[in-house]
Amino acid sequence: MRLKLSLNFSDVLASISYFSILPVPTSGSMKPPTARALTALPLVGALIGALAGIGAAFAAHFGHPSYAPAVAIVLSVILSGAIHLDGYLDSCDALIASVPPATRLTILKDPRHGTFALAGLLCLVLVWGTSLTLIRPILLPGVLAWSACTARWSTVLNAYLFPYAPGGASGGAFTERPSVVVLALIGILLCAIGATAFSRTWLGFWPIIAEGLALLLGRWASRRLGGGLVGDVYGAIICVLDVIGITVFSLYR
Repeated sequence: MRLKLSLNFSDVLASISYFSILPVPTSGSMKPPTARALTALPLVGALIGALAGIGAAFAAHFGHPSYAPAVAIVLSVILSGAIHLDGYLDSCDALIASVPPATRLTILKDPRHGTFALAGLLCLVLVWGTSLTLIRPILLPGVLAWSACTARWSTVLNAYLFPYAPGGASGGAFTERPSVVVLALIGILLCAIGATAFSRTWLGFWPIIAEGLALLLGRWASRRLGGGLVGDVYGAIICVLDVIGITVFSLYR
């Protein structure tokens, strides 16, 4: 019996086009991502993480190691088009605010950022940058690719459990579920890389732990929004899990 992967190269290109600034041949349409494009999101994260890590490693080799964390963060943000970071900032403003769920949804659509967003950004960057300083620059391409891929993989799985909140621009993406077969294969690969490539057996469990954290964050956010998640919240969860993954690796480097 052959398993249908429900993912082809055009889906990967569509995901790269929507979730990054990398130039790829597409139809030219900037429609919200389909479920199959969302399935390829972890692969986009791996690509962005690898490129950011390579840039950081070059900066450390040809410049000074102190520049590596800054280059890694800057490239991660730029190459992703800041799409997930923008969701994180919007989510900080909306989810922390002591207002009704309907008002939180309105705040998510506001392009302006308030105090909660600035405070959240400060906390995120401080932990992000500090953790990167503890990792040898030569390891950054692999670590950043693995962490970014894991963060997106665990977040995409939330599509199976949470409905899309009303008013989201990408609501059509969830009329079809992401391919469970492809996501399962990516998850197995992430666990294997964590346990073998980094010579740390326990890191093989991090993708599973990250998925648990993604579900907890998704459940909390869904309640704050009155039921369901939106794209901004998915971006926020990705940012948080990516930084936690890097931090976890740095603590046991």
